[in-house]
Amino acid sequence: MKTGILNLLKGTFLVQEGASKNWRFILFVFFLAGLMITASHKVDQKVVQIAKANKALQAVRSEFVSVREQVMHKRMETQLANRLQVKGVFPPDKAAIKITVQADE
Repeated sequence: MKTGILNLLKGTFLVQEGASKNWRFILFVFFLAGLMITASHKVDQKVVQIAKANKALQAVRSEFVSVREQVMHKRMETQLANRLQVKGVFPPDKAAIKITVQADE
């Protein structure tokens, strides 16, 4: 047991007969490790990109809400009446009359 661990630490399994199988396996493990590191970096980049997109979406939504609030405020009847009053247009005293047109048969 002690000699097995000592041989492993010395690396004798890399230079003895039949070591080509060991080298191929080691290279394969290093290739897989590199592939895994590359994939994790790509995933991290995507996560950062999604976070930026979510922040931009939140900013656009808040801007939409504030603009909608401004439009609703400007569309209020009292606001329109005040702006038109400056130009000399006043609201009517009587309610509007509905006119209906009947089609000829």
